Amino acid sequence: MQYLGYFLLGAVAGLLGGGFGIGGGIVMVPAILILFKQPIHVAIGTSMMVIVPLSIAGALRHWSLHNVAFQIVLFAGLGGIIGAVLGASIIEKVPPIYVKRVLAVLLVYSAFRLWFSK
Repeated sequence: MQYLGYFLLGAVAGLLGGGFGIGGGIVMVPAILILFKQPIHVAIGTSMMVIVPLSIAGALRHWSLHNVAFQIVLFAGLGGIIGAVLGASIIEKVPPIYVKRVLAVLLVYSAFRLWFSK
């Protein structure tokens, strides 16, 4: 039964990722924490691994629709690789409670900015 939960979480993350470009930190991490009772560092690492196939599938579909700016992909991708390695190395040293709090603040801030933007 738990595998069905994992499958449904992936389906929701894939739907939101393909539609809005979100899924990892916004959907997967809180769901893994709350629904599947995993530690924050495990939730983050698991989310990052799940996002790989979701991102590839969504990116290929958007590419077929001509919705990809490759000059952004190149430079943001290179920066993102460096940032992801550094972020994963740094966050492992941060106590779980602080990681959760920073994630919560970022999610609330993002929601606020999106809600009130024109």
